Amino acid sequence: MDTSTEEMKIGARMDALTTNKEHKKLFAYIGAGAMIDAYDVYVAAGVSAALVSTGFAGVSEVAVFMSMTFFGMLLGAATAGFVGDKFGRRMSYQINLLIFAVAGFAAALAPNFEFLVGTRFIMGIGLGAELVLAAAILGEFVPPKSRGRWTAFLGILVNSGLLFASAIGAVVISNFGWRWMFVIGAVLAVIVWLARTRCPESPRWLVVRGRLAEAQEIVEKFEKHSATTIANNLPDAPTAESTESKETTKRPFWQLAILGTVVAVGVNMFVYGFISWMPTFFVEQGIEVSQSLAYTTAMALGAPGGGLVCLLLVNKLNRRTAIVVFSIIVIPLGLAYAAAQSIVVIVLIGILLVTVIYTLVTFVLYSYMPELYPTRYRLRGTGISYTFARGASIVVPFVMSGLFVSFGIFGPIGFVCVMALCMIIVVFVIPVETRGRSLEQIS
Repeated sequence: MDTSTEEMKIGARMDALTTNKEHKKLFAYIGAGAMIDAYDVYVAAGVSAALVSTGFAGVSEVAVFMSMTFFGMLLGAATAGFVGDKFGRRMSYQINLLIFAVAGFAAALAPNFEFLVGTRFIMGIGLGAELVLAAAILGEFVPPKSRGRWTAFLGILVNSGLLFASAIGAVVISNFGWRWMFVIGAVLAVIVWLARTRCPESPRWLVVRGRLAEAQEIVEKFEKHSATTIANNLPDAPTAESTESKETTKRPFWQLAILGTVVAVGVNMFVYGFISWMPTFFVEQGIEVSQSLAYTTAMALGAPGGGLVCLLLVNKLNRRTAIVVFSIIVIPLGLAYAAAQSIVVIVLIGILLVTVIYTLVTFVLYSYMPELYPTRYRLRGTGISYTFARGASIVVPFVMSGLFVSFGIFGPIGFVCVMALCMIIVVFVIPVETRGRSLEQIS
């Protein structure tokens, strides 16, 4: 069987659909898991501050705690892509959520710091896998004309994990202790794991693996609830491009991998090199942990705000343009944040900075990067990019702590500005645009 021809046919049928209740159910399954995953990523910020304030760990030990999380995420990102491309999307994202839930319960019972670090490493495996899978799977179901908005909605949910974790942490950590933050995440993960047993496999992946009958069955299920299908001769269904530009030229895999990796590393440095350290920065400057978490929660309003900005712009701006523009904005805002003296000004500029950073996060991780790679290698390509990003995240806690000790807040902010420049450069050097194009055209 010519799988490339059948892949084009299945892709065209999926792209001709009107988004319907089957898409919404799929989004609920994926979005719930991704939000829980994001919640637990950001739990590290509040928990780290609590570990320092209670004497359970020092600042240098917190760096170990965060780095082991990222080391687990590196392993999870690296393996999830290969498992998902070989054995299926469903199997991969169910395994990762189960690993996360079990390790979460164990972390809540940690008798000492060493045990906590070990369980956090295992949790990181599940965390790293989830974010590789979520946007890529959603993009394989949603048609091009709606894909940007749906992935932006996913980004809003994931970005809300920062606000969710900060708000819950401000109440739970202050009154019940940091262990309950892990219990909450683990319980929610079990609930979502049970719900996701009903999630469909990706038809695009099925046909690539030669399982055409199963792919057709799933597509027919989606077509049954759609106002339009390929048979309706839908006028705005994706068509072959009549002209080719630098932005639409098909690129070799290694170029896509470099592009995806640099932008993924960049936004991860923004989040884990600055935002995850905000509560600890406040504590180290003499502010009580409860106040630190309150200030961080206020600044965290910018996280879902960034997702909303992306939602408003995702169908108006090319992905590349958005990445360049918001990377440029990060630089003056970051410098203004570092120079601010009043706590009110710090929080206000912080909200704007977090908003811009999470606009970039949404554009890069949920709209742009998963669209770059062909179906046969989509999760592997995404996994490779995430693996390098997590690898950098292992080192960055030590870099941030060193820069903060040596230069104050200007150290971490300067690092963020350098990463913004790197993102701008790579997007110009390897120009690939994905907005409004079918996955088969891009690949």
